[in-house]
Amino acid sequence: MPLLTLTTDFGGHYVGIMKGVIKSIAPGVEVIDLCHDIESFNTKSAAFVLLSSYKYFPEGTIHVVVVDPGVGTERRALVVRTTRHIFVGPDNGVLSPAAEDDGVVGAFEIANRELMLSEVSATFQGRDIFAPAAARIATGVLPEEAGREVVDWERLSFWRRVSDGYAECEVVYADRFGNLTLSIKGSELDLQGKVRVDLQGRSFTVTRAGTFSDIKGALGLILGSAGFYELAAYKGSARELLGLSPGDRVRISWC
Repeated sequence: MPLLTLTTDFGGHYVGIMKGVIKSIAPGVEVIDLCHDIESFNTKSAAFVLLSSYKYFPEGTIHVVVVDPGVGTERRALVVRTTRHIFVGPDNGVLSPAAEDDGVVGAFEIANRELMLSEVSATFQGRDIFAPAAARIATGVLPEEAGREVVDWERLSFWRRVSDGYAECEVVYADRFGNLTLSIKGSELDLQGKVRVDLQGRSFTVTRAGTFSDIKGALGLILGSAGFYELAAYKGSARELLGLSPGDRVRISWC
């Protein structure tokens, strides 16, 4: 039986209820809590966490993501089959970066009532749709049995613009240490030495550091473990120092 991961922005007893639903349907499935402290409603942060995590799980793992500000609306519920994994979540773009990175085979609307609980609420579809659908897929139900195939599902991208001498990007994730992940990859831009950071009318000069302990001064720019650049402070919080949150935009300039 495949592994099943859970990523949400709500935590608390709601996660426990989802696990109860999953175990009631698929008692043998192993459920791994990937992340439950996603910033509320922040689909980009959830998409980044999924993108940076999914590939470290075995082939066939089912990843359930419930960061769903449109719960109860006309937005669709999806199961996406990729080359090596299966992704389950709302059709709001949260699944797309990871799914497209692995190679999409097909996306299907979860419309088959046999994959849901008998009653579906307008406020907790993680319990009533996503958890039972994922559990039934874990027991052998094919993603294609969820419902019709869709090609117009929502895609989400991390905003960035690279030009001569500067790059504009956004904060996509802030971890518990206050490190700010930017939407620029090291594979896209080789930053070395000192760079200028402009944000919200303020400017800073920071040094590209190899490790957190290499950071000189209050702030540094490092290449994080997911291959994206991060603004970081050694034994401190870049988020608190800069007052930035996911979604805020940053300009980086170099000579």
